Amino acid sequence: MFLPVTPLALLLSVASPPPASSASPEQAPAGAEANQEAPPTNNEVQVPRRIDSVVVPYPQEEQAARREGEVVLRLTLDETGAVTDSEVVRSAGPAFDEAVRTASLSFRFEPARVRGEPVACQIELVHTFQLDTPPPVATPETPTEAPAEATATAPEEKKRETTVSGRSDAERQRQSAEAVKVVSVQRARARSVDMGQVLAAQEGVEVRRTGGLGSSASFTLNGLTDDQVRFFLDGVPLDLSGYPFGIANVPVNLVDSIQLYRGVVPIRYGADALGGAVNLTSTPLEPGAHGAVSLQGGAFGTLRLTLGGGYKPAPSGFYARAHFFADTTKNNYAIDVEAADDRGNLRPVTVKRFHDGYEALGGGVEVGFTELSWADRVVLRAFGSRNDKQLQHNLVMAAPYGEATYDADSLGAQLLYAKTLSPTVRLDALAGYAWQATRLVDIAEWSYDWFGNRVFPRELPGEIGGGAIDQTVWQQTAYGRVNVGWDVAPSHTLRLALAPTVTTRTGEERRRASPSDPDSLAPRRTQLTFVTGLEYQVDVLDDALEVIVFGKDYLYQGRARQPLAVGGWLDKDKGLHHLGGGASMRLRLGTPLYLKASYERATRLPRADEVFGNGVLVMENLDLEPEHSHNLNLSLSTVPLRTRAGSFRGEVNGFARFADNLILLTGRDRDWSYQNVYGARILGVELSAGWTSPGGLFSVDANATAQDPRNASSQGTFGDFDGRRLPNRPWLFANATARLSLRGLALAEDELSPFWSTRYVHGFFRNWEGLGLESTKDNLDAQFVQTAGVGYRVRRGKLTVGLTAELENLTDAKVFDYFGVERPGRAGWLKGTLEY
Repeated sequence: MFLPVTPLALLLSVASPPPASSASPEQAPAGAEANQEAPPTNNEVQVPRRIDSVVVPYPQEEQAARREGEVVLRLTLDETGAVTDSEVVRSAGPAFDEAVRTASLSFRFEPARVRGEPVACQIELVHTFQLDTPPPVATPETPTEAPAEATATAPEEKKRETTVSGRSDAERQRQSAEAVKVVSVQRARARSVDMGQVLAAQEGVEVRRTGGLGSSASFTLNGLTDDQVRFFLDGVPLDLSGYPFGIANVPVNLVDSIQLYRGVVPIRYGADALGGAVNLTSTPLEPGAHGAVSLQGGAFGTLRLTLGGGYKPAPSGFYARAHFFADTTKNNYAIDVEAADDRGNLRPVTVKRFHDGYEALGGGVEVGFTELSWADRVVLRAFGSRNDKQLQHNLVMAAPYGEATYDADSLGAQLLYAKTLSPTVRLDALAGYAWQATRLVDIAEWSYDWFGNRVFPRELPGEIGGGAIDQTVWQQTAYGRVNVGWDVAPSHTLRLALAPTVTTRTGEERRRASPSDPDSLAPRRTQLTFVTGLEYQVDVLDDALEVIVFGKDYLYQGRARQPLAVGGWLDKDKGLHHLGGGASMRLRLGTPLYLKASYERATRLPRADEVFGNGVLVMENLDLEPEHSHNLNLSLSTVPLRTRAGSFRGEVNGFARFADNLILLTGRDRDWSYQNVYGARILGVELSAGWTSPGGLFSVDANATAQDPRNASSQGTFGDFDGRRLPNRPWLFANATARLSLRGLALAEDELSPFWSTRYVHGFFRNWEGLGLESTKDNLDAQFVQTAGVGYRVRRGKLTVGLTAELENLTDAKVFDYFGVERPGRAGWLKGTLEY
């Protein structure tokens, strides 16, 4: 969804070299809205200032030719004022560009500050190459003199204004006490990868799918999976923001960055997450008219389109924007299966999937005002989406389906309000409503083979099992979020968060075994959750130490009616109340290094599907208890470390999860239900490292994760496997990416970017490792998948055009996320982007 999330927005004017004698840059009103706090006022903002004495050399060939030029750079500064990235925005020619861009990596700034706190930011910097005096005219009486000394100056009238937006907040978040990893998707927007692939490339993350685009996906973060991790878009639950079909299928081009919270979730999200959270942030809207479009096409009949645009006539006041996305694919990739021959004997064959199509479309609009007399920010949003998915086979790809389908519709609206109530008190509030309708249709009267042929009529209609299904479930959700922040003293902040959510469900089953049978979907079911959080943050020792201590209160109420075997209904209510809390800390060990530690006693309340079931395949369980976990993290990280050999970055993180009452879907045939069945102990370590060469010509990033998930239940269903590694879960995996950046090849402002990436997953067992002989165990072999491509983009003023060609799974390796369920093989993609 194309929504704003700009915790910091300033207008800066910066020139090079440092303007020691020039007037200080002007400050313009902040115009972008804050996600958690009101935007800073002008007198609370201090812009960055050059403090180094680095001299930019004048290129000899340009000096000899008496040429002058002006280069505009976009510099990314961390909170210490160091330059972590430099990009040419307006070119004066390759020689001028390279001279100032290389030198700019050694610039130092007094950092930008908001309310006295140093922050990371982006600025545009103008550097003018100008010769001091023109050469004298040669005459017979006067010999030609040597050329005058060349210098680079930045006249005051050349100052430009730029917006420092939410994107520049990433490094500040990384270095906060929060257990968060911030991932930019700027490069990914030019590639053909989907959101699931972007997430799977991060350490500690697994995204496992049952097919191609649109298929169901399982998300795991540091060993805890699926609904144990909460998903958000700009702080609002993802499924209540127009994306009920899962995070893996969210269009990458509508997202600016990803925040991964490892096990410890800030109170502002109002979340009852067990294993952490993922927050997608939308691209900030800058003043003026802006638009973007991307179109991707390629293998398996796939087309993906995104459109987005906005208009903001001034830094403050009115703005509006909208977005739209549409996806379609046949998913008809080749798979290896066993099919019956003419004699009825099974034999291995390679076929194409024939009933796995996926279509999705959606969009949203947003209208807002900033810096009103009665509000710093007020925003109204509306959204809608629809997706249709064909179902190709059962869980282990043993039985093909030819008619079963699933679809979901979503509509909703949100109202946001933010206000600085006093110089020390800030308020932001959100109220929203979401409506969803999901339909499952499985009424096939024929069985199908893997070639898409009808082979024989069924005794009972329905391919999934247990009889025909034609059901619709309607769900309505009203939710709110209120966050209040109070600066009780310098570097001391107290925050309160309130998050109520009310969900109502009903439904209809149109294919009951007998018309006289009660429709178990029809009764109204309600679920109330109320999460309250209180947090205290303190920064001491000149910001060398930041500590956050928090507590959470979880309230749950569930109401439903259950059909009785003898007729009639049984009212079943459930009420729960739990407490939790934790703390996190960040300590700077020196200029490049900082240490983080965090802990939370986390609780996750059961979701509606787990409590109420779906009335057909999954039965309700109003007695379901919350899950709990002790989550610990300890990490050592470095800020981008700039040396003559390039820029280095790295992090090592250890984590531990001690969970109990974990919820699992258990049973057979029609008697499935969610139960609290086991506990788990998960220990792991993850490492990431990266290097960018001087001048940004080459960059490489790699990460690896090793985790040991063990059963910790000595009683109940899995008591016999106490201490054994949990089955069907990868425990060792790694990613790597390399990129070359060649600028100014054909045009002054172009870039050619060849890239290569890979993912390795070590082999693992499908079932408990203690069952059976080694030779008879079902297992997934180690997998090594490579992708390569090349992108080209060119900028002309405000217009940027890009084209990327990509070949996924270069070696056509057999890829399985789950035992027996084959993923797509080699695939070619072409993607074009246009931004203004």
